[in-house]
Amino acid sequence: MSLIVGAHPQNPSLSILARRPALRASLKAQGIDFFIHGAGAQTIPLMELDVLQLMGTGATPPILAKARELPVVVFGMSGPRAERGGVVVRADSDLHSLADLKGRGIALMPVSWHTQFLAAELHAAGIDWREVNAVELLPATAKDAFEAGLLDAIVATDPLLSKIESTVPVRVLAQPGSSFSNRSVYWARQSTVAAHPQAVQALVDAIAESDRLTESDPQAAAQLLEGVNGNTAAQWLPSLRSRPWGIEVPDAAFAAEQQSHADIFARFGLIPSPLDVSDTVTAAFPAGRTH
Repeated sequence: MSLIVGAHPQNPSLSILARRPALRASLKAQGIDFFIHGAGAQTIPLMELDVLQLMGTGATPPILAKARELPVVVFGMSGPRAERGGVVVRADSDLHSLADLKGRGIALMPVSWHTQFLAAELHAAGIDWREVNAVELLPATAKDAFEAGLLDAIVATDPLLSKIESTVPVRVLAQPGSSFSNRSVYWARQSTVAAHPQAVQALVDAIAESDRLTESDPQAAAQLLEGVNGNTAAQWLPSLRSRPWGIEVPDAAFAAEQQSHADIFARFGLIPSPLDVSDTVTAAFPAGRTH
């Protein structure tokens, strides 16, 4: 039975890798295949159903999985992503700071890094989660409501942000990078990693090679994403050019950030109780090493 990797539009590295025939064939020979699906928000349910065994998301789902008593571990991560966008409001609004969002509506992509980003930014600004009205909403619906003037704020980055800006002038109140490093992470059940270390290493090495190709030729990589999530290659290109590429070993700084944010989640009531996430990180799979 193959180990299945989830590839969805919110993780361009895996979406691109899944569309590189040579690398995909090499992984398939090592017992790894891909399930291309439409929404990263479904990663935890797909893991619980055992549809997926290897995942790539933002840093938030592993915390949420641990809060659901699922033993998971992050075995790889991207560099920090200071993406264009963040907490976005209309340029003609009366909202000029995070404090102005108290009592106002903020749309977040479901089960994504948006929650961790916003929680970290609110905490840094001395604002409690309960002081704003942050709600998960599908990005397409959130975009429509924001453009119609019915939604105060949205967490949006490219390529969604570029679509919004083509219709509505915006202002960014907070950008990923200061209180939240905004990394892609690669993770699995602890039992999967323990039972299949060679497969995990093969995936890490394939991500590293695919990302190297993307960094050297983002135009060709964008062509592989033509039509994905309703975006053209041209719409994908700015995001691909601005992202860090490559896969790194999760380090002590990342583990500390995850623990800090898990503590904030508990304080804000986003998870039921305080959580020790120290066992959700492993440094056993550096790119380029064979087992």
